[in-house]
Amino acid sequence: MSIMVLLALLGAAMGSFAALAAERLLRGEPLALARSRCVACNTTLRARDLVPLLSYPLLRGRCGHCNARIPPVLWQAELTGLVMGAAAAWVAPDPARALLLAAWMWSLLALALADLRRFRLPEPLMALTAALGLALALVGDGTGWPDLSERLTTALWGAALGGGAFWLVRTLYNWRTGREGMGLGDVLLIAALGLALGPVRLPLVVLFAAGTALTLALLRARRKGRSLRRLGRLPFGAALALAGALVAVLPSAY
Repeated sequence: MSIMVLLALLGAAMGSFAALAAERLLRGEPLALARSRCVACNTTLRARDLVPLLSYPLLRGRCGHCNARIPPVLWQAELTGLVMGAAAAWVAPDPARALLLAAWMWSLLALALADLRRFRLPEPLMALTAALGLALALVGDGTGWPDLSERLTTALWGAALGGGAFWLVRTLYNWRTGREGMGLGDVLLIAALGLALGPVRLPLVVLFAAGTALTLALLRARRKGRSLRRLGRLPFGAALALAGALVAVLPSAY
């Protein structure tokens, strides 16, 4: 139970960092930029302005310096990171694997936030997700079965089949319509998910992602008063990332 509490608290902080990392990478800024600042007034934020989950409600969703509105997605990212950390501790067989699983899910959260923000999946985050996913597959569940070579083979097959299937869909759609219906980032993301989850669980990821994307589309269409055909692009990469995290913590995962 203690590891669950620790990872949950760490997850709230990592959710905040995921939102910050996504935004800075999208703007082309280095992650090591000194201090967090208000994007409206450029004032350096104090430590009390950055307490995960607490600062947003205490400040009533407003900057304490200029009263500019703080995007609620920041608080939502902190809450999601907390849930991810607790879930990783719940399903993983030991603290080390729990931390690795949580780190992989937090990288997926950052990717989802970037895609929701600007329909982009930054390459550094993608590389981090792939590396953590491969590590997750190779360490296994602690039983030593299957052996390392088989775990590696399964991970590579997951990446090849997932990425290959999405690349084929993307290519055929472009050939048939003359338009790009799926970004290359989505192809790379499903391949990265395949490294961690293997080929067997990828269909469930796609099913959950499709349901999530359809729900988001319906909500956006209703909010904007448009039909689905006039809605435009959808952040399918975000749906894939969150679906992958969900599938990873289902009871059958470990």
